[in-house]
Amino acid sequence: MSDVKGIIFDIQRFSVHDGPGIRTTIFLKGCSNVCAWCHNPESIANEPELQFYKKRCINCVKCLYACLYGCHQFNDDQHLFNRENCKRCGLCVKSCHSNALMLSGRAVTVEYIMKEILADIEYYRQSNGGVTLSGGEPVLQHRFCKEILKQCKEAGLHTIVQTAGNYDYAYLEELLPFTDLVMYDIKAYSEHIYDQHIHGDKNTIFRNLERLSTENLPVVVRTPVIGGVNDDESEILLIVKHLQRLKNISKYILLPYHNLGDVKYDALSLSRAHSYFTPDMARIEALKEMASKYVHV
Repeated sequence: MSDVKGIIFDIQRFSVHDGPGIRTTIFLKGCSNVCAWCHNPESIANEPELQFYKKRCINCVKCLYACLYGCHQFNDDQHLFNRENCKRCGLCVKSCHSNALMLSGRAVTVEYIMKEILADIEYYRQSNGGVTLSGGEPVLQHRFCKEILKQCKEAGLHTIVQTAGNYDYAYLEELLPFTDLVMYDIKAYSEHIYDQHIHGDKNTIFRNLERLSTENLPVVVRTPVIGGVNDDESEILLIVKHLQRLKNISKYILLPYHNLGDVKYDALSLSRAHSYFTPDMARIEALKEMASKYVHV
């Protein structure tokens, strides 16, 4: 096994939403976009982060004595967390039995990941499932991902890489020989959406998708539909007309935005500049119907 290490923040076993069959999804930290609606904000930074869920705290004050850097204070039974002093050592997390404190992100080896993956190999075989690398942006950890994908292919497993495309194409290219399917996120077409909400390089993202479409590898393109941002026909029409002229785009998926990750922003001491909402299903279905005239939905 390779001694290459990567930073992950979750491993989801028995996943059924990240590709065909039953899968294990590995979530890697670090992202080259900073989408303001991200439902996994703990995935954006490429290093471990402490999450503090204030409502879970039972004021046992054990973290006060466990922390070596004075990050925790209790005033009138109110737990105050000083993030600036935090070294992300995890000592306070170990002392917390109410899960009010959680460390998101840990360094692991390929060997560790493969043990987790191979534990469910019979479920993959029976369901035509496999392994999905997600994030964050997994391609940023391309050396780590390549070793995982190689081991998966040697074990005969179906592999998927989920990506948003904002990086040097060479990083993705070295993963493709060991990848069966790429799920590629196109979050918008208009420049102002990238500038105001995504904070990524649109030209790089679309250029990489165009190059990927020539690789003779199936590509599923996904768009998260965000209320008040890209939930209008004109925006989706720009995307599907662009996709229409590309090869090997096997399917286009519209994903309704959900706000299940909102509580994580408070836990990470992050503010949100925008108020996003989920478009109603009638709107989603109308967008799907329009998109189906140009691409397979």
